[in-house]
Amino acid sequence: MTDTYKPDQETFLRDVADHKITGHIIDGVYRHITFSRPGSSVYRFHITTWPGYLCISGDMGSFVFSRLTDMFEFFRDKWINPCYWAEKIQATNKHGGHLKFSEDRLKEAVAEDFKQWHFESDEQKAAAWKEIDDEWDGLFYNACGSDHHHAVREVMDWKCPITGQRFVYFYEHDLEDYTYHYIWCCRAILWGIQQFDAGRAAIEAANDNGEMREVA
Repeated sequence: MTDTYKPDQETFLRDVADHKITGHIIDGVYRHITFSRPGSSVYRFHITTWPGYLCISGDMGSFVFSRLTDMFEFFRDKWINPCYWAEKIQATNKHGGHLKFSEDRLKEAVAEDFKQWHFESDEQKAAAWKEIDDEWDGLFYNACGSDHHHAVREVMDWKCPITGQRFVYFYEHDLEDYTYHYIWCCRAILWGIQQFDAGRAAIEAANDNGEMREVA
């Protein structure tokens, strides 16, 4: 599986390079675990689970997922799966959510639909594309600075002055992409569970003794 999501794994691992685990509650599927850099709240996050749910919260936002009784089982994998995991979101981050309008997807969609247009010559095609390219600083710039629905309307209302053609079926495109914070949290969940599994014996032993255990 190709992972091209941003932030990439290398960036995420730099963000959590000095994080340690603190187990607050470990009781079957009831868990409250903190991952943080000692003495800092930067990139600190908490994973909390209860039957059927997992919540990640902290410096990079909050998301709640629901699928299996033990959500650690759901998220144990070799790589993140943002699309499938997004289907299980019950509550999304209030600052930006898990989806955002993407200028890159807008441009890709325009280029894709442009391929379906008909031209009398290569010269006319080049002139038509130049009109589109120039519009990134005008009409399409406004579309890029808006939400999904406004962007679609802006593009569909535009008519090429060279050929009179329009992007008639532009509404069929998905112009949203995952937010940086959502991808970061996806990586944090997968990584956090891996760290918990690796240090599980020490964490659970400390928890059995009524301690909050910090594990490197």
